[in-house]
Amino acid sequence: MSTCIFFGFLKKLALFILIAAIAIPLHYGSTNVKHLRIRLLHSMLSIKHSFLPDQARPTLSADYRAFEDIIVMMPLGELDPLANLSTIMKELRSGFTLGTTVPKPSQCQVNKEVFEHDGHTVDTYWVNYHGKNFQRNSDKILLFFHGGGYMLGDILNYSGFECHLSRLFNVTILHLEYRLCPEYPLPAAVDDAVALYHAFLRDHISPSQLLFMGDSAGGGLSLLTIQALLARQLPVPRGVIVLSPWTDLSASGESYKRNRKIDVIFRNTKEDNGSAVQLMLGPNPSQLSPDNPIFSPLFGSFEGFPPMYINVGTAEILEDDSRRIFKKAQESGVSVTFEEGLHLMHVYPVFFLYYPEARNTLDNINKWIQTIFDQKLNE
Repeated sequence: MSTCIFFGFLKKLALFILIAAIAIPLHYGSTNVKHLRIRLLHSMLSIKHSFLPDQARPTLSADYRAFEDIIVMMPLGELDPLANLSTIMKELRSGFTLGTTVPKPSQCQVNKEVFEHDGHTVDTYWVNYHGKNFQRNSDKILLFFHGGGYMLGDILNYSGFECHLSRLFNVTILHLEYRLCPEYPLPAAVDDAVALYHAFLRDHISPSQLLFMGDSAGGGLSLLTIQALLARQLPVPRGVIVLSPWTDLSASGESYKRNRKIDVIFRNTKEDNGSAVQLMLGPNPSQLSPDNPIFSPLFGSFEGFPPMYINVGTAEILEDDSRRIFKKAQESGVSVTFEEGLHLMHVYPVFFLYYPEARNTLDNINKWIQTIFDQKLNE
């Protein structure tokens, strides 16, 4: 009798495990085991936070605070200071796991294309969620500049976020796989973007079809690219969207000190440590300056810029990079929309899978995009 009960229990347990093995990936839209672990942990922490209100930050959702916990739980990378540069970069890049946190959905199409201009080749990836018959000479295109401090990031890490943008904004994304530092110091990434833009113009892709968008260093790169286009007297894209852009490599904003203790993303950075920036400036950093507008768009001109959408969290060290850009652009007569995320982290919209604050901001950006293109049609 007891044996029958035991085997009956095993059958029920096996059935439960089988159902869970099917239901959990379906619910979270992924079969990536590491991603599913993050999602399950997030769900459990969200339940905990739903019973524990944050009196100091009442506007934050339980889902956001749960994700914040996960970020803090992640171990900080400890690099061997005696290791050579190539080993350090390999370890940093292997530890950049955005593609696990926000994976690419199976229904999204990603196709590589190499563009060329005047002997300069640039790798790109077309990202299309809808699988529609894309017409490159008429459809809306969003050129995406990925983040990662100019040293990290690639299509594998950003295709999940870009697929979501393609679906939400109803546009085709073109991911620019620009050359990374320190192997290719700045302004190599800007040169890649400008070469790609020249190829667009040659292939009769109109600037009025184009939007630029970037997060963190990619946000800074998108602004540097527009400044480079204007310096060359080339037409600019329809608009530009930047999420927590890194616009001041000299770190002169007050938020670098004011927000250091509450920034969960950059909690391991040392104050006034310019070693990473020096890697970006190439072999002769003593002859260059981080506040040079070649590297820091904050110190460049915003005359002639297209409409801008700037988003930043108030709990990140780069907060003033965005606020100062907003002020400069306004003073230059640029149409600027500024959205701050109260108590929110660096590039918080990227983590749209986890909390409503991210999804709300992306919805706001989507409405802005539709307005920008409606204005185009009415011109």
